[in-house]
Amino acid sequence: MASAAAAARRGRGRCLAAALALAAVWGLLEGSLAFLSAAGGGARPRALGAPVARRPRGASSRPSRTAMGARPDFTLEVGCKVKAMSPDDEQWYPGRVTEDAGAGNWVVQWDDPDGGPETNTLTEEYIKKIIIFKDYQVGDDCRAISPDDERWYPGTVAEALGEDKFRVKWDDPDGGEETSEVHCENMKKVNVKRDYKKGDEVLGRFPEDGMMYPGTVMKQNKDGTFVVKWEDPDGGPEQSDVSPKDMKVPPIPFDSLEVGQEYQGTVRSVRDFGAFVDIGAEGDGLVHISSISRERVDDIYSVLEEDQEVKVWISGLRDDGKFGLTMIEGKTDGAQGRRVQSDVTPFEGVSPDEWFEGEVVGTPSFGAFIVLTAEDGTEAQGLCHVSQIADTFVENINDYVSVGQKVKVRVTSVDMDANKMSLSMKEGGGFGGGGFAPSEPADLSAFESISPDEWLTGTVARCATFGAFVNVKSPDGATADGLVHITQIKDGFVESVEDELEVGQEVQVRVVSVDTGAGKMSLSMKAEGEE
Repeated sequence: MASAAAAARRGRGRCLAAALALAAVWGLLEGSLAFLSAAGGGARPRALGAPVARRPRGASSRPSRTAMGARPDFTLEVGCKVKAMSPDDEQWYPGRVTEDAGAGNWVVQWDDPDGGPETNTLTEEYIKKIIIFKDYQVGDDCRAISPDDERWYPGTVAEALGEDKFRVKWDDPDGGEETSEVHCENMKKVNVKRDYKKGDEVLGRFPEDGMMYPGTVMKQNKDGTFVVKWEDPDGGPEQSDVSPKDMKVPPIPFDSLEVGQEYQGTVRSVRDFGAFVDIGAEGDGLVHISSISRERVDDIYSVLEEDQEVKVWISGLRDDGKFGLTMIEGKTDGAQGRRVQSDVTPFEGVSPDEWFEGEVVGTPSFGAFIVLTAEDGTEAQGLCHVSQIADTFVENINDYVSVGQKVKVRVTSVDMDANKMSLSMKEGGGFGGGGFAPSEPADLSAFESISPDEWLTGTVARCATFGAFVNVKSPDGATADGLVHITQIKDGFVESVEDELEVGQEVQVRVVSVDTGAGKMSLSMKAEGEE
């Protein structure tokens, strides 16, 4: 690659181009006209405020890297790259499997131990295999790490060298080596659309300032570039030759999205609660973990990965421009109750410690829409995000609330300009979720001195995905509710709480811990020493 000086020049150029591109995209998203001056830029086309829609079905023409019908191999083996949980801080870090320790245990060597142990022996449940794409073909577009400065640059696969190594021809060597030998672990495949047709509306990178502007494809050149006629040249050239790597289909406007539309999307990121998928819209949509399959998905990382191509349907649209997706055809984001003419004005400035009664009118996967009624009768709708429903992880919103249910909430913020407000069903300073009337912490003093090896009789009061709430009586006659976590129901894996327990069932439990300050008590149905 280039010398240090050349690399520095290229770095500065890349930063400027990135900044310009980011500013252009921001301008487009805000619907405003975006202009930035660059040295030698001269006149340039005018950025267009309204992006152009495209057809929902088949909106993305990118080839599928990992289709749902062809699952990657997540089997662990010595040498594979992984993300694993460190037993020191229970955080996930990259590493590599160096040894099969037997009985489902593996030795993981950390990429950066940062002063801690270089290796740990872990069970499979704390290790996630990183799928490395290895099937590059000559001519594939990619991004790869330059061995000269360890930075990512665009290029094209020029030759397969064997042993998972490839020769990459850099798009812009900037005075350095034109090609480099790169291992597939340091490469990312880039899917570039090259089948633009005459008349297609596109966003293209203007050669003179590096910004993205709307235009129309006029023809394809013999070298694979396209002649793009700019929407508003603003005194600059009316058309330019643009590489397909510097072109893209305009984002789908939010107003064009409809519940039930089908798209081909690309997974951009995976989280414990779901995956964000790019369907070519102005933003990414969320596929909640409960909307991946009709079967229960316990480990989302064994089903989805970044850059995976998936078929999705629009499951719900929000007033704030965000939208939900589902991989289950026909599924929508929960039941929808009555619609209201919302006016959040009466709730501006209310204390976040004040509780209000509201009615649940919608239960999408990301939270609950709740209507509050002011003293003058004005109705205001707010969103109680899924993270504000309870103090524990909420996998399925409908396990906690349902349309028509009356709940107690706090107003945490009000956006007068957008006529929106955020709500919470959780206590302001700590635990107590559940969204019902706020109350003083339960008196658990009678349970503080109970030995953890003493068995008590209790009755299942409520089941949730994470466990069961059991009403238990102390030896002196006091009663209180405690939580039997799903891992404390019995020895072995429990897939569903409802398969093991039902409301009203009498059970034997032990008191594991008592937090009198928070009014919380943990129970177990397992013998002491088996937790």
